[in-house]
Amino acid sequence: MQQSAAATAGSLPQEPEWPLNKASRASPVSVTHRFGPLTEAQKLGLLPLVTMSLSFLYQELVKHRLWRADFERGGHSASGKPRVRSLATRHLCAPATDGWNVVHGAMELAHAWAYQLVDMPEPIERDVDLPKAVRLRLAVCLSVAWKFERQLASHFPRRFYDEQPSLLSPHTYELAYIGYAFMTDDERIEFGGWREANLDNVRQLYSDMVAMELSLLASTNTMELLTRNQQAQAEARIQVLFDDAILSADEAMAIRSIVPFFVVASQDGVSERPRAGELVCAAMLCVRANDAERHEVVMRSVFTPREREAARVLLHRGRFPPPVANSTLLMGCYNDHEWRNYSYVYNPTMEKACAMAERLVP
Repeated sequence: MQQSAAATAGSLPQEPEWPLNKASRASPVSVTHRFGPLTEAQKLGLLPLVTMSLSFLYQELVKHRLWRADFERGGHSASGKPRVRSLATRHLCAPATDGWNVVHGAMELAHAWAYQLVDMPEPIERDVDLPKAVRLRLAVCLSVAWKFERQLASHFPRRFYDEQPSLLSPHTYELAYIGYAFMTDDERIEFGGWREANLDNVRQLYSDMVAMELSLLASTNTMELLTRNQQAQAEARIQVLFDDAILSADEAMAIRSIVPFFVVASQDGVSERPRAGELVCAAMLCVRANDAERHEVVMRSVFTPREREAARVLLHRGRFPPPVANSTLLMGCYNDHEWRNYSYVYNPTMEKACAMAERLVP
């Protein structure tokens, strides 16, 4: 597969490069009969690349403080800085942990709305770059997921003024910027760059993407996709384990912090997506790998045989992630030896967890 430059770029536009669509249509007025949504199998095939694209841009926006993903609890400390929710900050401050469920929410929105056959090359292959139309829809999905979770935590610069004096200007045109970030270098040059002198094109892109956003909101059950997805349900499952005194607070947050690791590692382009209990079981096996025998009875009592079997498969995928999934995992904290919970996804720990999972399989 041609590696997307986005996976290794270090900053936002103008710097990050997104893959050039090599399968563009021959003519903008060509006739096609390939309408309608993709099949589930086709969507699964695209999922690893979609996840990598969404993860990269989200991490860049957070790292550059354009989006603030802090866990504040209101008020200020004696130093004048905002107080933070220390437990969440300790375990979920790294963007790759997706502490606000933004990336996973965007993935769910994309799975339900972002793909249309008319936009895709024929045949659809897993190792081709995503067409521009799809990338712009991914930008909309990411923006909607972010606004749902953290609508007041955007800090984009206001740089675009109206022609006439207005109390509403200057504008950020944040949604258009996210779409621009998903463009390739050639597409950005054709667009004219992100600058005041190109205001007409910026406004048109913003208008087009607002229309896409309205289409997404009108055609999908956005609330359910963002609040009842598997990662959100995994949080609820962890909460039950904490309430039942099976997990300590630190264990619960550590498990939550590595759930996205297994979400990504499971994406081989063929297998169905893991369920909440399976994700929690795999993560809990890692967190308790060094004291496995003492917890074996508890693990059998709180997870079903199917969940334990699926967790065993997830742990194997965590040790040997598929290529695109591995590229996504290399971007963030799961590849950072200094990250607080790195020891839980470290290969020797995964080996111990796999051994425990083997004993738990009926």
